[in-house]
Amino acid sequence: MNTKDKINLFLLICFYCFLVVANIRYFPGDLARTVLETAMNVLTLASAAVGFTVVIVSVMQKMVGQRLPWDRVLRFYLFFGIMIWMFAIMYTHFDQIEREKQAEQVSSSKAETVIEFLNRNEDPLYTQS
Repeated sequence: MNTKDKINLFLLICFYCFLVVANIRYFPGDLARTVLETAMNVLTLASAAVGFTVVIVSVMQKMVGQRLPWDRVLRFYLFFGIMIWMFAIMYTHFDQIEREKQAEQVSSSKAETVIEFLNRNEDPLYTQS
């Protein structure tokens, strides 16, 4: 492994670590939940990357007829890990946007209901017979 390959591998590892940190599940005021949700997320996504890596590396080793070098296996893991983390970050981001839109629609429909109720000039607690 020459110096250029070492630098490329180091940069891949740095980018992978950046994606892991960028996907931390933060819950303000609740450190235990933040740690638990982040750990569950890391274990789920990292195990998926390990699974893809094991399948691809085993197929490639059968095709080549010999073991792959450790740096190739690590590159496959980093490739699958980066792809999975990128999709997870996009899913989380777009899901959050969708939830905000739904919350906005619910709050606006509640506000319209209250305004309609007040415009009717009826008081449900005080009715004249």
